[in-house]
Amino acid sequence: MERLAQDGDGILLIYDNAVEADAIRPYLPRGGAARVLVTSNAHVWRDIAAPIQIGVWPKEVGGEFFVRRTSRAGERDAAVELSELLGGLPLAHEQAAAYCERLEIPLAEYARRFDAEPARLLDADKDAPAEYHDKLTVAKTFALAIEAAAKLHPAAEPLIVYAALLAPEPIPLLLFSEGREHFGEPFASAFAGDGLDEAVAALRAFALVDRESIPDERDPAIMTASIRLHRLVREVAALHFDRDSASIARGHLIAAVAAVYPEQVFHDASAWPRARRLDPLVMKLVTDIGSPSQDLALLISYVLDRLGSFRQRSLADHNSAKILFEKSLNISKEILGDDHSYTLRSQFNLAVLLEEANDLNCARVLYEKVLQGHEKIFGRDHPTTALTLDCLARVLCSQGDIAGALQLSERALLIHEKAFGAEHERTATNLSNLASIYRKKGDLITARKLCERAVDIREKVFGPEHLANVYSLYALAVVLTSVGEYAEAFHRCERSLEILEKVCGTEHPDSIVVRRTLDQIAALSSDSSGPSHLPS
Repeated sequence: MERLAQDGDGILLIYDNAVEADAIRPYLPRGGAARVLVTSNAHVWRDIAAPIQIGVWPKEVGGEFFVRRTSRAGERDAAVELSELLGGLPLAHEQAAAYCERLEIPLAEYARRFDAEPARLLDADKDAPAEYHDKLTVAKTFALAIEAAAKLHPAAEPLIVYAALLAPEPIPLLLFSEGREHFGEPFASAFAGDGLDEAVAALRAFALVDRESIPDERDPAIMTASIRLHRLVREVAALHFDRDSASIARGHLIAAVAAVYPEQVFHDASAWPRARRLDPLVMKLVTDIGSPSQDLALLISYVLDRLGSFRQRSLADHNSAKILFEKSLNISKEILGDDHSYTLRSQFNLAVLLEEANDLNCARVLYEKVLQGHEKIFGRDHPTTALTLDCLARVLCSQGDIAGALQLSERALLIHEKAFGAEHERTATNLSNLASIYRKKGDLITARKLCERAVDIREKVFGPEHLANVYSLYALAVVLTSVGEYAEAFHRCERSLEILEKVCGTEHPDSIVVRRTLDQIAALSSDSSGPSHLPS
């Protein structure tokens, strides 16, 4: 050390596989010209060195490795596909190449066998390179790393094992922090305070997870702290569960998802960033659960219902949402029967979707069933009953039954005003629907007053930029167009489009409809040939 402090010119010191900075700090030269290279899985080095991240191989590099290692230039496409399957991990590439060479099988055949039995091939001792830590396989390498991380923090192992059961997507840490009580003890307590961050740090110390902040697709300023597992780490970590314990663990994860999934995802666009992060995780969980208990099945029904609402409202993905609502409804029916409030909730949401997809006959049948159930459970004058009345009125109006629609919607409005008051959001929704009925009846004066009242209420309740304002503004624009007030109609429709594009994007179906209507209003204003009626 004294010599290095004085000279060291031309010397390169390599500290290989350093566990942490403090372990080698006493042995670093304090001066002189020696160069230092540290290799480590740990990530905290900035106080003594400039970190250089060494990533996995791109699939093209991995494919080239296979071609050269096995001398199979004719299998280049299969080599690239296999490299992608192995996630670019060099050690896994070496084991795969050795296996193919030893058994004289094509790379594509290895890929097929790996897809069927990844754990077995990752732990194939015969194909582990002799120069790598006395022939450690990929599986044993990761298993030892998980064991070492567990010594640093007691929650490290259960965290990565639970994460391994989720889809290969970024996993929001809020699932474990906000939903920790659903994992039971001692897991829940281990995540209290900064426990979760410490567990993640322990796993990162052995390069088992990456921690990253994922920006929201619609609003990049919204960041979600997440972890990501390499596919092969996931395969090895999942071996900690047998079939029964894996099923129990998935139940814990579903309970946690149900706890953290935003309940008001249909109405509240601010909940969509969280829903976007949870969406891919939920689908894999509910698919892999097998035969759940009744309590767990009801949780699955709830999560499916919320996921359907998100896909319907945010993504306008009606086909996917319909499948999710139907699955949720079937679970509730089977366990709770036709007249339970959970079953009616699923039926109601499916009816809303069918109405939105213009399947009015089926939507009407469901609304009528739900109305009967709500009147039976809650009574004729309950707000829940009123909501169904108003939705059924909307369908009747679309089918041309103006008198029937008017009767139901006005009855609903009386209930809403009595329960919530004249300035409530539910009242505003009812007013908008009632305005549409009066517009189709030909009473444009009443329709305009109701629309203006709905707009005022929603802007007071939510503020001027909320998604809820879009539909009141649009309805008012349609009425104003019908009476020939094109300038004011254009202004209202333009405000509606600005909010909609900001929240949902320019390619959302609602954005396209409103933009088309705006163009029609502009054309009518230029033509000035008289009032016109636009579609609702």
